[in-house]
Amino acid sequence: MNAEGKTIGEMLRTAREEKKLSVEQVNRETKMSVQTIRSLESDDFGAFPSETYLKGFLRTYAQFLGLDSARLWTMMGTRTQAPGAGGPAWETESALREEKLGPPRWIRRLLLPVLLAAILVLVILLVRERRRSTPATGQGPAPSEARVASG
Repeated sequence: MNAEGKTIGEMLRTAREEKKLSVEQVNRETKMSVQTIRSLESDDFGAFPSETYLKGFLRTYAQFLGLDSARLWTMMGTRTQAPGAGGPAWETESALREEKLGPPRWIRRLLLPVLLAAILVLVILLVRERRRSTPATGQGPAPSEARVASG
């Protein structure tokens, strides 16, 4: 609760109603599900699968309504840390294994053509160098000498 005695959900609902917006209008504008909006407004934070989801949805909704999302999140932290607050019981997210992310897509798309071009250039340089280093000895008689020998 804040200094006015309102919960986070009440603050969100009040801000939405002051802007004369329905839950369905917020749904269309923010692409958040009606259920998510209602969960936020009813302080049902246990409905979210993790703290990360809650933080993202709370930030999106607060910014849409013109509220300070950082202040609301701070209020959320004090609410869940208070003894007997009855807040959500998520697993500690820091204990979860961090997912290894690969390189960005544009790097993956660029990497293969660049590698192929580099290999092609190296092969061409290798072939040229071999031709230069090979002695220029004749491999057979010149065409004019071959006609004389057969005649």
